[in-house]
Amino acid sequence: VGRSELNRKFEFVQDRTRVGGFRLKTDMKHEFWNERWQQRQIGFHLGQPHDWLVAAHERIPAASRIYVPLCGKTVDLVWLRDQGHEVIGCEFVASAIQDFFREHDLSTQTEHRESGGNSYECHRTPGLSVLQGDALNLNPELAGGPIDVIFDRAALVALDPTSRQRYVDGLHSLLRPGGHILLIAFAYDQSRIAGPPWSIDAPTIESLFGERFAIETLAVRAEEGNPRFQAAGVPEMEERCCWLTRKD
Repeated sequence: VGRSELNRKFEFVQDRTRVGGFRLKTDMKHEFWNERWQQRQIGFHLGQPHDWLVAAHERIPAASRIYVPLCGKTVDLVWLRDQGHEVIGCEFVASAIQDFFREHDLSTQTEHRESGGNSYECHRTPGLSVLQGDALNLNPELAGGPIDVIFDRAALVALDPTSRQRYVDGLHSLLRPGGHILLIAFAYDQSRIAGPPWSIDAPTIESLFGERFAIETLAVRAEEGNPRFQAAGVPEMEERCCWLTRKD
């Protein structure tokens, strides 16, 4: 099953200072993503649960607390809730959160949460909550307690390399000892085109997670690059699914 629509999350923006008139935006500025949602440029959104999440679900303990960073309005949230888990998403684009609850006809209660100088609006419905705020600042108190499993489908690859270690440190702090991360990432020849999406190959995963996590590769497949990547000489990417277990 192809996932080329995932790549359309990373849009070109006009820059007349570059040959060809385009560059790739290299940060996660809130204004950038708010604009994309307002313009409905959300080709990364999948209309069904991710196939690797479904395939790996048997590994997830029953009634887990599952965190989904940079969740957008993914249907994975509802699918996981319907499997009996308590699901916590984090997303800073308010319209994405509003769309999610409206499209699934879910009524919510909203509460304000603060910790460590960071504040979030938590939108709750039975078995599922979405925190509106920056995923890089989330801590266990804001998340309502330790997390059993984290599902990262396209969060790590979206982050500028300078933010990766902070993000990984945050995931480690959120997880209970022995907790897991289901990570989906992809790799390509980044010398041909800059991210995002940033290339996250197996050595990079080992460098970021290996000291504190046991890493098991569940699946690898070739994924067709989007037209702009193909034009840059990147016809395909290597998509990788890993199961990470916190060591301590």
